[in-house]
Amino acid sequence: MKSYVKIVDINQIKQHEQIRKGHLKEIKSQIEADGFINDPIIVDANTMIILDGHHRYNALKQLGLSFSPVFL
Repeated sequence: MKSYVKIVDINQIKQHEQIRKGHLKEIKSQIEADGFINDPIIVDANTMIILDGHHRYNALKQLGLSFSPVFL
């Protein structure tokens, strides 16, 4: 199966790790300053569980975004 980036409804993404509030604040500030997310969230294509990007996911949620780029 080929990997690719796709824009998905943020509510389809499932997290399984806790986050560090300080790091979340940094990521959120970076996204606000840049106006975009630098790296897509990496998710399992079948389950949509986050493999990498829990802080990016939570920052996007806090910023009120409805969609996110994910690497499947």
